[in-house]
Amino acid sequence: MRVRPQPHKLEIRLTFNIFTLTRFVRVDADGDTKISMVELAAAEPVLTEYLNKHLLMEVNGQKSTLGSRARFDHLWPNSEKTEPMTEAEYAARNVDVTFTLPVEDRLLEDFWLGFEIFEQTGPLQTIRGIYEQDGQTEEVPFSVEFAEYLYDTGYVDDPFVQAAEKKTMEPPSEQRWWMLRAVVFIVVIVLGRVATLSRRAAKLPTRRQRRS
Repeated sequence: MRVRPQPHKLEIRLTFNIFTLTRFVRVDADGDTKISMVELAAAEPVLTEYLNKHLLMEVNGQKSTLGSRARFDHLWPNSEKTEPMTEAEYAARNVDVTFTLPVEDRLLEDFWLGFEIFEQTGPLQTIRGIYEQDGQTEEVPFSVEFAEYLYDTGYVDDPFVQAAEKKTMEPPSEQRWWMLRAVVFIVVIVLGRVATLSRRAAKLPTRRQRRS
């Protein structure tokens, strides 16, 4: 499992071999002990539902789910042209299942993951969890004895909000300074012109009204 937390998004990528997937749901639909790419694609929604039920999640202390949308990537060459796979091939073929959870209305402060798959896979199954954040990695193993983990992102302030506030507090750029100087120059010229006209008007003789 590879987990990539961001301030407003959480990506979880799970890698299983096909043999493990057959422990979760029935992939060989026709029971001929072979799995075709059509059968594997047909099983994707069922696998997505299974993972949502057996990989428990909380985000910022609130219950959440992986989501109904998952991306399946087949990790072997020319997977589209793969012939029906025999049971001997199940363990050698890996599939990535990626979930992306948006966290738009709040900052991702922490999240908890708990696995309930060991009844299907057996008690010897282990999951190697790799958490990647801001160039740092942390490895967390999951097993039947240690099936859950709470991860604190360390995000205290929203970096998007901080960046916006910093931008408003930045001094004007060189272009803005030139624009400001130009405006001041124009204002000075206008005020000088008004003052000149006022002085000229003060020197003009006052017209007397003609007597009737």
